[in-house]
Amino acid sequence: MIVSTTAAAATRPHYGGTLRVMLQSAPDALDLAALDPPANATPAEYWDMARTLSLIGDTLVKLDAQDRPQPALAVAWQSDPGARHWQFTLRRGVRFQDGSAASPAAIAQILGALHPGWNVRAAADSVSIDMDSEAATPSLLAELALPRNLLLKRSANGIPIGTGPFLVAEWQPRKLLKLAASESSWAGRPFVDAVEIEFGKSLRDQAIALELNKTDVIEAVPEAGNGAQRHSTADSLSSSLPVELLALVFSAKSKAQDPHLREALALAIDRKPIQSVLLKGAGEPAASVLPNWMTGYSAIFSSQANPQRGRAVLADSRQPALTLSYDPRDPQAQLIAERIALNAREVGITVQVSLSGVEDIRLVRVVLPSPDPATSLAEAARQLERPSLLTPRSNSLDGHPWEDHSLDGSSLDDLYRSERSLLDGYAVIPLFHLPVASAASARVHGWAPDRLGQWNEAGASLGDLWLADRRLAESEAGPR
Repeated sequence: MIVSTTAAAATRPHYGGTLRVMLQSAPDALDLAALDPPANATPAEYWDMARTLSLIGDTLVKLDAQDRPQPALAVAWQSDPGARHWQFTLRRGVRFQDGSAASPAAIAQILGALHPGWNVRAAADSVSIDMDSEAATPSLLAELALPRNLLLKRSANGIPIGTGPFLVAEWQPRKLLKLAASESSWAGRPFVDAVEIEFGKSLRDQAIALELNKTDVIEAVPEAGNGAQRHSTADSLSSSLPVELLALVFSAKSKAQDPHLREALALAIDRKPIQSVLLKGAGEPAASVLPNWMTGYSAIFSSQANPQRGRAVLADSRQPALTLSYDPRDPQAQLIAERIALNAREVGITVQVSLSGVEDIRLVRVVLPSPDPATSLAEAARQLERPSLLTPRSNSLDGHPWEDHSLDGSSLDDLYRSERSLLDGYAVIPLFHLPVASAASARVHGWAPDRLGQWNEAGASLGDLWLADRRLAESEAGPR
C-alpha cells in the first residue's frame, strides 16, 4: 500500500518548480521580426524565437499537423464565398499580462500594425474582427497561425506582453530569459511556476548539461526515426515531422548559368550516404521543396543519383570551376558540402568548398513554418530568393508571398505546378527534408514536442508539462 501511494505521488500532476531550458541562439531582442524572413538567421534562431514567444503570446488561430485550423484567441471565424472578407470572434474576458483587455480594438490595432496592407477593424459588436482584402485570401488562416502573427504588445523597453501562459520576469539579452507563470492565462495556469531559458548554448553543451541534470529541455540533433527514444539517463528524444529543407541554391551571378551543368550536378549527388552517415539516418532524401507528408506527391520528384546520365548531360563539354559556400553556424554543413563536391567530380564538375570569394552555389537550410503546403511553399520561395515565382500584388504592402494567388493551394494540381516552376532550370536543388529534435530529462512529465516542432500545440506545450523528482514524490507521499 505504501509503495502504490508513493508511485501515485510520483506520477500525479502537480504545480510548482522551475523548468530549465537551453537554446542555441543568442538573441539581442525578444522579437521575431528581425528573423522573418530568416535571410541572415539560421533556422535554429527562428525556431528558438518562435518557441520562446509562443510561451508569451497567442495567435488568433493555430494549425495542427493535418492543416486543420484550431481555436486560439479566436473561437470562431467565417468568410464570404470569395474568401475576401473574414470575421473572427474573440474569446471573451481575455486580458494581456499587464491587465489590459484583449479587446477587439486592441487586437485589431496589433494586427493592423503587423500588416499595414490589410484593412483590419474591430467589429461593432465588440467581439469580432473583420479582415478585408481586395483579393481572395483563402490561405489567411495559415498566415495568421504563423509565429510572426503572435499578438503581442510591447512595454516601453521593448519587452513583449501577451496573453499566453507565461510572462517575462527577467530578460538579459543574449544570455537569459526568466518567465513566470501567468495566473490569469485564459488557457489556465501552467503547472510549473517558472521557465528559465539559457541562450547561446551549443548542442554539445546542451547535451552535457542534460546528462548532468543541469537542464530539463534541450534541442538535439535528429536521429533515425521520428518516435521517442530513450537515452542511458532515461531522457527522451523526440523528432518532429520534416519541417526544414536542405538545398543547394545557385546565385544570380553564378558561373553555372547553363541549366545542363546544374542538372548534371543534381544527378551526381548521392543523398543516401549523406543521410546515413552525416545526418545519422535522420530526415528524408528529397528532390522536392515540400515534404511528402504535406503533399503526398514528393515521389514524383526523383532524388536518385545517376552520375552516368549526368556525364551524358554534360557531353564532355568544358565546365567552369564552381565555389560552394555554406553557413558556418550549421554544424553539419561543411561535411555535407565536401561530400557534394566529391560527388560532383564523378560527372566532371569541379566544386571547391570555401567561405571566401564569390560563391556560385550555397548550401542552405530553409524553414517550412506551416503545415499548410501553399504557405510553406511561398515561404520557401521567399527564403530561396526566387521572387520570379511570386506575382506582385497592388495590395501586397506587407510583401508576404502567401498573398500571391498562384500559391492559394486551391487544388493539388495548382500546388504541384507552383512547386515545379520553382525547380525549373535547377537553380534550386533540394537535398533533404529534415526534422527538428528536442530532448527532455526524466523529471519532465506530461509533455512531448508537437509534430510541427513548435512546442505550442494544445496538450504538447511547455505550459502543459509538470516536474517531478524523487524528493517531491517522497514529500507528497508522506512518511513511510
